Amino acid sequence: MASIEQVKAALIQATEQGDVVVGQIRSSLEQTEQTLVRLRAVAAGTGHPALTEAIGRAEQSRQRLGEALHLIQGSSDAARNYIGVLG
Repeated sequence: MASIEQVKAALIQATEQGDVVVGQIRSSLEQTEQTLVRLRAVAAGTGHPALTEAIGRAEQSRQRLGEALHLIQGSSDAARNYIGVLG
């Protein structure tokens, strides 16, 4: 059985990794925004269905990245709360 200190150490490592993931998702969100800007600029003169699809999929990607960001932040918050419970 792991000691409380071992559990706390593992939780701290997990939250630190979560912080890394948050940074990666934020970077992905920024890049997705840049992609959307470029796609919209290209699509400005056309109504081609392929471009509409590309924009729609990029928007879905942005939304899901936002959801993933929210979830991983919640995970880290819950782990930090448990660290507090452990004392």
